Amino acid sequence: MHKYPDGLLDWSGDKAGGVKKLFYVGSGRPAGNVIKTGLLTRLESWAGAISAGTAGTPKFVFLIGGPGNGKTEAVEYTIQRLDSAMQLDGALVQELAERFSGNEGQPTRLVKTEKTKLPAKASVSTIAIVQDGSEAERGSSATPAQHLCDDIRKLREDGNDLAYLACVNRGVLDDALIFATERDDAETSGLLKQVIQSVSLGAKGTASWPLASYPAFAVWPMDVESLVEELGGDPSAARQVIESATNEQEWPVYGSCEAGERCPFCTSRRLLGSEPNRSAFIRVLRWYELASGKRWNFRDLFSLTAFLLAGTPESSGSTAYKPCGWAASMLSPKGKDQNKTEILRVRGLFRLVAAQYQHALFGAWPVERAVGLRNDLKELKLSDHPVLAALQQFLALDKRKESTTTLRTQLAGMAGFLDPAFANPSLEAVVSANTKMTFEQLDRRFSLSIKEGREFLQKRKCLSTLEVDLLKALEEADSKLSDEGVRRHKPATAERVQALLRLIACRIGRRSIGVRSGVTRDSDTLEEFSQILSGNTAALQTATQQVQMLLNRDRRFLVSLNTTFGEPLPPPERRAMLTTDIQRVGAMPLVHDDRRPRPPVRFLSVGSAGRTQPVALTYELFKSTKSLRKGMVPASLPRAVVALLDTTRAKLAGSIVRDEDALEGSEIRLGMRDDVIVRNFGEFSIRKEPV
Repeated sequence: MHKYPDGLLDWSGDKAGGVKKLFYVGSGRPAGNVIKTGLLTRLESWAGAISAGTAGTPKFVFLIGGPGNGKTEAVEYTIQRLDSAMQLDGALVQELAERFSGNEGQPTRLVKTEKTKLPAKASVSTIAIVQDGSEAERGSSATPAQHLCDDIRKLREDGNDLAYLACVNRGVLDDALIFATERDDAETSGLLKQVIQSVSLGAKGTASWPLASYPAFAVWPMDVESLVEELGGDPSAARQVIESATNEQEWPVYGSCEAGERCPFCTSRRLLGSEPNRSAFIRVLRWYELASGKRWNFRDLFSLTAFLLAGTPESSGSTAYKPCGWAASMLSPKGKDQNKTEILRVRGLFRLVAAQYQHALFGAWPVERAVGLRNDLKELKLSDHPVLAALQQFLALDKRKESTTTLRTQLAGMAGFLDPAFANPSLEAVVSANTKMTFEQLDRRFSLSIKEGREFLQKRKCLSTLEVDLLKALEEADSKLSDEGVRRHKPATAERVQALLRLIACRIGRRSIGVRSGVTRDSDTLEEFSQILSGNTAALQTATQQVQMLLNRDRRFLVSLNTTFGEPLPPPERRAMLTTDIQRVGAMPLVHDDRRPRPPVRFLSVGSAGRTQPVALTYELFKSTKSLRKGMVPASLPRAVVALLDTTRAKLAGSIVRDEDALEGSEIRLGMRDDVIVRNFGEFSIRKEPV
């Protein structure tokens, strides 16, 4: 009996398999094995150092992050490594598993070992665990923030023989800092400030493992490191998840399930189970992180894998959902009316293609055209045409049922940032070892006829059986709309419907080859941005020069003195404008070592020495610099970029007006007057402008 694809349904984040419970075998490890990450390797080394009593090893560890980031798995893995390193033969794991199981009553917030005797060579005699720092002690009036402050105070005062491991979210950290400040606990608030600085995005890169001023404490932000980025020779967490989910031994032989070769889930498994498709898919996930500034967590990765390889029960309505069985039912609908049955069959083809991973990942279809298409078909007297009627029904379906609730935000973001359907036509996709094609070649053929586009792709073996079947059906409808008998009376309507058919067919082709080759919307820009994060100086220097041009005008720095950032400029007669020497922009050094995570963004320094302002080179800012080089006017900059530049100008202006040296050679213009206030040789003077 094969485990998948049915077993993948439990991987979803809203199912028991997707939520980890401490020391509970049946939860939170849907792949069946531990997904190794850089953090687990770090914690394994820490467990070895604690067990060996290595001097200088931090004893108090805080794992910072929200739900779904693998904190519980990290705690359990660390306990197992401590047990193994101390050669306790499972005694430590057994004691803590019993304490957290609830068999001896509800576990307390802070659980300490009591029975297990740790070896003398270890630097500690007790292990303490806070599995969820966002919860308060049962029956206590104290808040989680108060508990955290109390823990820190006790650890500082009397924690020499204790190894402490806690999972805390960022909100509790902020609340704890407020509480410690209000309580005038300077030591605790100072430590918490450094904790927050070390896990926050900053230009300086504060050390977190251990903390610079508190070497007994170590902190690691779990929502900063990427689970999909491929670094060095170690496989990413995403690759490990996909490899487990596409294990050929756990699936039926391709073509042997109820839906045969037309099963979208078995087709997706076959594609994702091999290279280069798997690496291209992981690259697309990484592009989403760079474009959105968000990170995939474990819960989202498991949910996405389940959705792409097993679909969602919501799509089957009230009947029991079996992925391959559902696909078979779409291919062979039941009914007495032959024409209606054919409409349902073709609609099923649309739904099955939409369930194949390239199209499920980017599920944006022109649903706004559904009502207009229905009216157009009535005008053309083609309401009963199987393919056209099926298309209209497919577009009218509620697409929210096609994805799980836990993924809708991410999938919507993917479609908005990366959909290959809207990629630049000049982008080139590698479809085989010897064959490349541009999206422009695809667009040109589909604009002439669906048949020409389909044959172009099929000849290069770029399409699945499902995609070929659907394109052939659309091809037949395309031919029907070209018939003179259909076009004669309503040529504009027929042209509009035909254009929609070719648009959808081209979208299918673009997504199919785009996702399989890792070429998406703005993928060329994302590739260059990724190189900058990795230390590519050439691309960084080009972006730096463009940001400098944006901040200055005609090699002079110009800023309003009577507005702040976010405010519109006053009328010309009421403006006070300061003009100084050009403000230079340079790249700040990439700060990265073993004591902190790899920074997710590069920083630029703006201004002269002593008054520089750090500016984050976000993807949106970098993309804007590329667009400006291609001819975009500054007035078209995204609002977020404009706000970032305005903020930087305002900060620079504030430091310049307080700096005698910076003001030297500057000019101030008040309104529309023809006299200018000039600063030269340490004095202000008024210069009359020639009329």
